[in-house]
Amino acid sequence: MTLAAIVLAVAALSVWLDKHRDRTAGLAGSSDVNDRDRTRVRNDLRYLT
Repeated sequence: MTLAAIVLAVAALSVWLDKHRDRTAGLAGSSDVNDRDRTRVRNDLRYLT
């Protein structure tokens, strides 16, 4: 039972971190909501595919 609770807690933490990952992704210290570098990289990758 304890193992199931631990697995559930780790899964919930993983989902929560995944949802909030995009907010903190990008350049260090960047508070810009629209990360231009991320947009540029996505456009470059879209061009390659």
